[in-house]
Amino acid sequence: MMPPGLRCFLAVAQAGSMREAALRLRLAQSAISRRIQQLEEELGVQLLERGARGVALTPAGEILLHHGREATQLTERLRADLDALRGVRRGHVVVRLVESFAASGLSAALASFRAAYPAVTLDIAVVGSEAILAALRDRTCHLGIAFNPSADPEVEVLASAAEPLAVMVAPGHALAGAEKLTLAELAGLPVVAPSYLGSSRALFDTACRAARAPIRPVLETNSPHVAAAFIADGRGVAVMVPRVLALHAALGRVKAIPLVDPLLNGGRIALLARRGRRLPAAAEAMSASLARVLEQQAG
Repeated sequence: MMPPGLRCFLAVAQAGSMREAALRLRLAQSAISRRIQQLEEELGVQLLERGARGVALTPAGEILLHHGREATQLTERLRADLDALRGVRRGHVVVRLVESFAASGLSAALASFRAAYPAVTLDIAVVGSEAILAALRDRTCHLGIAFNPSADPEVEVLASAAEPLAVMVAPGHALAGAEKLTLAELAGLPVVAPSYLGSSRALFDTACRAARAPIRPVLETNSPHVAAAFIADGRGVAVMVPRVLALHAALGRVKAIPLVDPLLNGGRIALLARRGRRLPAAAEAMSASLARVLEQQAG
């Protein structure tokens, strides 16, 4: 339903290169370039500046990108409404979420959603909270689940749940029997902290400064498997969201000990959407499944 030239232009604008757009659309680069040139001729403006390092949008290209995204929204809504009229439950939903929810929570949401909408295709990727906000603003995803997202006038919170950080230790660690811990008690220990790719690291650093706890992590990682491997021998500890290590906890490899710290206990995980955007029916259904999981966890 969308003109081929506009579809190619939007793919190039999002990918930042003809080559990447060609891979995504499964077209030859020459075909994409030709269609965009035809679009430029029809509109009477240059849309892209082509260079050795890729392409950049011209001012006219920026305007078309904005309207093209709106056209994409209208197209997907039209398809969804027509499918609903025919009683067909299909579509495509794009979700961006943080690692913690992917590790624990996503499977339950997918199970209920897939049972009701088996024909809907999904694009789900794990990224940082700031990247999630950017994707929602740019309309390149329908829904996002972020940790402690910063306030954004273009993004609204649909549901949320508490997401405290805790000390993760191996069952044989000297601290494994503690009911609660303070940051000060971790000073001098080999500590694993979240990497700066995630917003939980900013919370951890702020809490350490507020508690005047001189903790210098010996390892920073955004991988739950790396963190679990590091603390498995019982010598190190990790400070992170417990659900990140949910699989390892279920297998008895690690356990969570709550932290006595108001900042680290104040973290939240939130389901987000672009404010004012009318979601397709399939995305609304996915939103409901994700919200139910968060509400259950909040309770």
